[in-house]
Amino acid sequence: MHKQSNTRYSAGLASVEMTLVVPILLIIMVGIFELTQVIQANNIIISISREGANLISRNSTQTPEQVMDTIASTSDPLQLGTDGMIYINLVVGKGTDSNGMPQPPVLNSQYRWTNHGYNATSSTWGSCTQWQNDGQCDLASSPELSNFPLALDEDESVYVVEVIYRYSPISTLIFDKDFTIKEITYL
Repeated sequence: MHKQSNTRYSAGLASVEMTLVVPILLIIMVGIFELTQVIQANNIIISISREGANLISRNSTQTPEQVMDTIASTSDPLQLGTDGMIYINLVVGKGTDSNGMPQPPVLNSQYRWTNHGYNATSSTWGSCTQWQNDGQCDLASSPELSNFPLALDEDESVYVVEVIYRYSPISTLIFDKDFTIKEITYL
């Protein structure tokens, strides 16, 4: 009789333990899943930015819009068409002034992906007020980029490819609202 009572007590205790432990394990599993999704999205954005810089700097036959379409087509499972933005900027160095002080480089051209689904401002230069149909910014003059992170020699140029993605979390367990993942590649 005592053995049967002990078995019922153990079964009841196991049920209570299971009821307490399973929700905690589920929360941990959902959190791990969400973090892996963010890491995957970040890795895809990094790859797209690097490949875009590689293509635009080496290719003379494709337009910047074609390059942006090409790299956006490789973004699965991310939906850059609804949640992404791509910029391609060409920055040119002005060298030094008469006193030997480095001058800030200038923005020679800026392109924005026309198939974007997310409005985000370029970190390189975000003051374009007029965009052409091909995605090129109408620059009245070449603006100076005083906060540009690279020092460029005179007439040295660098392509800056920015990929911006609005990440919408699957659950609100870890992240309670959308946030932006951004990658900038200089080449």
